[in-house]
Amino acid sequence: MPMQKVNILNSREIKKLKERVERDFGYYLEEDYAFLKNEGDKVFVVSKDIARLDLNHLIIDKMGLYFAELKEDHVRLSKEGAQLLALEAAKQGKMLRNTVLLDETEVKDYFQGKDVAKDCGRENRSVLLYYKEHVLGCAKYKEGKILNFLPKIHRGEVIL
Repeated sequence: MPMQKVNILNSREIKKLKERVERDFGYYLEEDYAFLKNEGDKVFVVSKDIARLDLNHLIIDKMGLYFAELKEDHVRLSKEGAQLLALEAAKQGKMLRNTVLLDETEVKDYFQGKDVAKDCGRENRSVLLYYKEHVLGCAKYKEGKILNFLPKIHRGEVIL
């Protein structure tokens, strides 16, 4: 298995990540984390202590919490990244924007890997999905549909 190359995000890259997350959701993590990015533009949250290590001499499969994937014009939070953002915002008493509450039928469709037809306005954007008080993840809303990006490993029958 080839060695995974990871880079520690510098302050300019972190600022760009922060701006995108704040633009989409109205809040950004306040905890002092370091961020690693792999060759696939996936961003992982790690303790600042880990960022002090020389990572070039380590064989790394995975490190930290998978937080997001950086795209050209937006950021797509992972399921765990969305949950971390929502948890920290709640602790700070902050409300997130671009949240969508799903009903029981929509949650079942979502966990079966289907796109969910839902009217969330005319603007295409990233949204955080909720069922009751539970954060399900992040998705793209486009033209009356929530596009399903849920990884196959998380799909299946939902017990509500």
